[in-house]
Amino acid sequence: MILLILLILLLGVLIFRTIAFKNDPSSNLKETFTLSSVSEEATNRLSRFIRLKTITYNDVSKIDMVEHRKVEGFFKENFPLASKTLNLTKINDFAYIFRWEGKDKSKKPVLLTAHFDVVPVQDEGWDSPPFSGEIKDGRILGRGTLDTKNTLLGILESVEKLVSEGFIPESTIYLAFGGDEEIMGKQGAGSIVEYFKTKNISFEWLLDEGSIIAKDMLSMTDKPIALIGIAEKGFANVKLIAKGTPGHASMPPEHTASGLIARAVCNLEKKPFPVKLTRTVRDFLKSLIPHVNFPLAIVFSNLWFFTPIVKYIFKKNPSTAAMVRTTQAVTILQGSKKDNILPNRAEAIINVRIIPGELKNDVLKRMKNIVNDPLVIIEFTNKDDASDPVKESDIYSDGYIKIKSTINKVYPQGIVSPFLVTATTDSRQYKDITDNIYRFVPMVLTPEDLNKIHGFNESISIENYTLIINFFTELIQTI
Repeated sequence: MILLILLILLLGVLIFRTIAFKNDPSSNLKETFTLSSVSEEATNRLSRFIRLKTITYNDVSKIDMVEHRKVEGFFKENFPLASKTLNLTKINDFAYIFRWEGKDKSKKPVLLTAHFDVVPVQDEGWDSPPFSGEIKDGRILGRGTLDTKNTLLGILESVEKLVSEGFIPESTIYLAFGGDEEIMGKQGAGSIVEYFKTKNISFEWLLDEGSIIAKDMLSMTDKPIALIGIAEKGFANVKLIAKGTPGHASMPPEHTASGLIARAVCNLEKKPFPVKLTRTVRDFLKSLIPHVNFPLAIVFSNLWFFTPIVKYIFKKNPSTAAMVRTTQAVTILQGSKKDNILPNRAEAIINVRIIPGELKNDVLKRMKNIVNDPLVIIEFTNKDDASDPVKESDIYSDGYIKIKSTINKVYPQGIVSPFLVTATTDSRQYKDITDNIYRFVPMVLTPEDLNKIHGFNESISIENYTLIINFFTELIQTI
């Protein structure tokens, strides 16, 4: 009898909490808004910007600095009002800062940032030349149309329009554009941060790339989800090294260098990092409650009870597993260069993405303990490039509220959710000069679209570019 009463009470608590979250009135507060169309001149400007081959390579000697140096002239020629009204500072060929003086000098400034470099391309596999900037069938084609020349020009288009209308923001706004994000951002965002530090400038909040409006990506709901990145995983490449005695493969030792590496890799894959529901993931699930079916709503409303089930479900899918644990992906294996020669050295590279709450040095220590082999050296490939996770930002801050409200205004048909960004962005460079870092670009993308980022046939629909410009135009007016 007592057990039955306890079960009834438990069921009552679960249902009560579900109804409370399911009926969240804020999910229905949507404005009626008509997007302003984008001019042909604006799409042509993006097309021309795509033609600049601002490719960055890990081998910096391959970078075409002539193309990078064209960026400053492009800004001044195509956005004359912004270039004249906003104070433009060139730190170097990879770093530009615009300063838009606000009315209220007592308020901390806000930073909007993007990068103009792009990853290398292989022409073979593209339907159109990757730097053609061709406009066809309602799309702008070319490398950088999704990552992130579109964002950069969307910001400048918005600023140019608002300056032409005589608008002045309440708070001072900085625009920071880097040119080497794809190779760790040291000369771009890194130099920009050092500049701000020397000027003793810090920010109320910052908005960078990192998340999008996801369509057809989550089976939990049919609605597109605008994912605001409030946290970012850490990053490290870990190298495993084993040395051996070279010789002929017909007379091998008990364990070759390649065999030692293979065993170490297998041991690591047998023991993945533990699953954790961070605050960001909990807030993400909570935001979905009004939009999922009732059984799922019960689970998401009562994580205090259902956490083990959620962990089990999430770890089964690679995309959701990346949200709840530090991941380790073996990407490079090297041994002998010939099939009948024993290697004197074998290596493996493991790409690690570190969940908030864990640190890079602790991750390395755990990997060493699991391998537990004195014949295998485990170290960061480059300790300076390894980074801890960026701390989780506040979803009740002025910045998050303004970003969320603007999304609801320009794209009312979507859900707005906080999110953990599993990739790395320039935003991590700014962690010392602002407490609130957000990552979002208002593009509605499907899984197929996402595959084009860093892939073949990258392109953006004019509809998405229109959304980007409208978003930044409205957001800036709230700052």
